[in-house]
Amino acid sequence: MPKIPPNEGAPHGLSSLRRAGRVTEVLFLNEIALHPHTRLRPIARSLGVTVQAVSQLHRALSRRGWVQLVDGVYRPTVRGTAALHEALTSVRTDVDDRLGRLRVVGRTRAIARRSVRAGEQVLLSMEEGVLSARPGARGASRGRAVHPARSGDLVEVEALEGILPMRPAPVRCLVLPTRPSSGAALAADLRAHLRTRAYAVLAAEGLEAFHLMRRCTSAAVARFGVAAVCREASQMGVSVLVVVTEERLPAFLQRLSEPTPVAPVDLETLGERSTATR
Repeated sequence: MPKIPPNEGAPHGLSSLRRAGRVTEVLFLNEIALHPHTRLRPIARSLGVTVQAVSQLHRALSRRGWVQLVDGVYRPTVRGTAALHEALTSVRTDVDDRLGRLRVVGRTRAIARRSVRAGEQVLLSMEEGVLSARPGARGASRGRAVHPARSGDLVEVEALEGILPMRPAPVRCLVLPTRPSSGAALAADLRAHLRTRAYAVLAAEGLEAFHLMRRCTSAAVARFGVAAVCREASQMGVSVLVVVTEERLPAFLQRLSEPTPVAPVDLETLGERSTATR
């Protein structure tokens, strides 16, 4: 399933919650993602609304393909989980951006990519997830070297000016379905993803996901602290591919969002494309 694209020009962040019923939608999806419910009444009690309101909301979200009833338990679909994460990410990113504009950083450390002299003006950039400094006076982010440093050494930089250009890299999240149609299709789809792009970080959440990863690549695969690894790599602009079992997806996305900053996520269900081309 591809990522749900935002509507062009549509409100985002805090502004997106002003639409009538939007907050309740997000809270409903969050409630059933984190807690098993077999009846609507406890959900209504948790949200502070009537059972009738929750029933209407459930029907509306079902028509969108965002919620499902699995073995008598209300659960978000993969598409619903993606919509929830997108909504929470949008709000949190907006809040982080507002708070970030209030903070002032006066000094930092970087890797010198060329030799610099004490007091020399340097330009700052993020390269492969590493803050880097080069001699120069014109750029989006700049400062002054506190001490001399050779290429490859750490250099302390003060008198910071401007804003460091740094775009978080999306976490490519491939969902391993609970009831896959074909193990061969899953492996073929994953290998296709690995061939399409050279990801700097590979990770797996869940034993089944890790087992599939080991079948498809000889590269190192992060298995522990996966959400923290993915979040930090993403915020440093480093490409990430993670395979997550469907039952672990809601909890994984929750951990991916805490603490801030929030990592952007592209969700897709493994095996769908391979099955479609048969």
